[in-house]
Amino acid sequence: MTLVTHHWHGYGPWTGPNQFFSREHDHERRPGIAGTTAGDTFLRATVPPLETGYYLLRRLQTAQERTWTDVQGALGWLTRLYAQQPPDSALSYLDEAARIEHTHSGLAGGADAIWQYTLSLSGNRTIEYAVICCPHRHHTRTPCPLPPN
Repeated sequence: MTLVTHHWHGYGPWTGPNQFFSREHDHERRPGIAGTTAGDTFLRATVPPLETGYYLLRRLQTAQERTWTDVQGALGWLTRLYAQQPPDSALSYLDEAARIEHTHSGLAGGADAIWQYTLSLSGNRTIEYAVICCPHRHHTRTPCPLPPN
């Protein structure tokens, strides 16, 4: 029997226009067949994928320094990015303490955390960064993107 150790990988931040999340960009956010142009384009893309588990396919974007074996490490990374680029103050979002509490319980339960919000209402800029649980509960056949130690 193999013991599976849960850990988390961080991806992003990605910043772009709110309109990027329209259906016309789905081809950039969905993995194609490996070895094809569509597959290679997806693997090189830095845009958020359609499903959170797809992040684990982007091995070149997975870094040891953004991999944590404890929830606190992942939360620290999320909160540092949030402090560096907070949401537009003209908009109403969940306050930071509530966001952290909600994220902590989700990560501890094996869920992914996506922090996405508008940076500038006038500039129509969205930011997204993610912490993905590995192994992933919905993408069970996707191996850890980091090589074994």
